[in-house]
Amino acid sequence: MPWRAPMLAISCLALAILVAPALGAAPTKGASYVGELPETAARLGKRVVLKVSPSGTTGRARLACGDTRVGLSSKFDVVEGKFEARRSTGSVLVWRLTGKFVSPDRSKAKLYLPAVCDGRGGKVTLEIDEN
Repeated sequence: MPWRAPMLAISCLALAILVAPALGAAPTKGASYVGELPETAARLGKRVVLKVSPSGTTGRARLACGDTRVGLSSKFDVVEGKFEARRSTGSVLVWRLTGKFVSPDRSKAKLYLPAVCDGRGGKVTLEIDEN
């Protein structure tokens, strides 16, 4: 069966192509990432700052709505480039940021605001802060 080896190689390559986009990139260790949702007629402006630990395996996020700081998330894990930051009060979810690092200096995330600001989140791109 000489055709089995090439077919196995092609199958493995196809699987790798399908799985690769699901995995995120590793963040830059110790870096800060900043992203903003601009103000519109229907939404207040929001600013997210995500800080990655020196080990690159955990992080914390801070949210500001307009000029008011809303709060700091609990510490969260960064696993295979993906993360979920949460801020809760008791059992009530105040806000959540979920996303993945698409490169060492950029992350794509979704901000969900069920109990804070104007309740209008959205997609946000976080880029490494060079300051």
